[in-house]
Amino acid sequence: MRIFASPPETWEQVHLVHETRYVYSQPVRFQPHRFVLRPREGHDLRLHTLSLTTTPASGIHWYRDLLDNSIAVAEFGEDGRELVIHSESTISVPPAPPGGSPPIFIPQISQVAGIEQLVASPYLQYIYPPEVATLRAWFAASGVAPAPGQTCAIFDDLAMLIRRSIGYKRREEPGVQSPAETLRFGNGSCRDVAVLMIEVSRALGYPARFVSGYLESSNSNVGRGSTHAWAEIYLPDHGWTGYDPSIGKRVGPGHIAVGVSQHPRGVMPVSGGFTGPAGTTASLAVTVTTRRLPAPSAPTAGEIPLGA
Repeated sequence: MRIFASPPETWEQVHLVHETRYVYSQPVRFQPHRFVLRPREGHDLRLHTLSLTTTPASGIHWYRDLLDNSIAVAEFGEDGRELVIHSESTISVPPAPPGGSPPIFIPQISQVAGIEQLVASPYLQYIYPPEVATLRAWFAASGVAPAPGQTCAIFDDLAMLIRRSIGYKRREEPGVQSPAETLRFGNGSCRDVAVLMIEVSRALGYPARFVSGYLESSNSNVGRGSTHAWAEIYLPDHGWTGYDPSIGKRVGPGHIAVGVSQHPRGVMPVSGGFTGPAGTTASLAVTVTTRRLPAPSAPTAGEIPLGA
């Protein structure tokens, strides 16, 4: 078997800027903050540059968590009425496949076997156990499930089902809605529908995890984008496969992952706290900007291409 991949010179570079700004009604003391902002490198993404700064200035150290996410921790020595976290990176992504991603046909139940069973266990644990029966009933009534013994592109269909059933609603409040709430309200944010897809997938017997990152879009191209979230399902013989129920499609080169976790709380882009006078209030503004860069020129004599 021969495996074909797009050559590096056909990849496109993306410049990404993510800024989070908190404004407080009174001066406060900033506690350590945790950032999950570094694009997640792999065969489908290459990181060239990264700059992470804060105002007021902080000491930043990095570590990798149990899920191999790159985590930055900022410690502050100065109080203030404003906190700005500025992340800027340049990455390369492969071109989108012609005609889009073809469906993946799998059995209705495709069990994880061998040594992977133990590793998969956390990704099969329900986030909202009391709602599992409700989710199974909703999925069974949808008509998506194949007949026993048949195969189908079940998760492509599930992503589209959620897209048709749930309206998008941008929410600035922290946390996620439970899947039953999302179904009852008929709307939710990207993270809400990602959790809905994760819980349904686990109810079907497939490991699933939450992905935090960015999505190139018309909004991000003009500096009005935001962070994004989607689901990954573990398919034997295919590996972790991303599905974005907020758009009803498999993820593509425009999806830029920064962190993965069995629970959405594990990869919050920015988390931390402050201490200050009673009654202190805060406002939050988040902007994400993406821009495709011109193709880099060929290296001249004596230069070594990055990654060579």
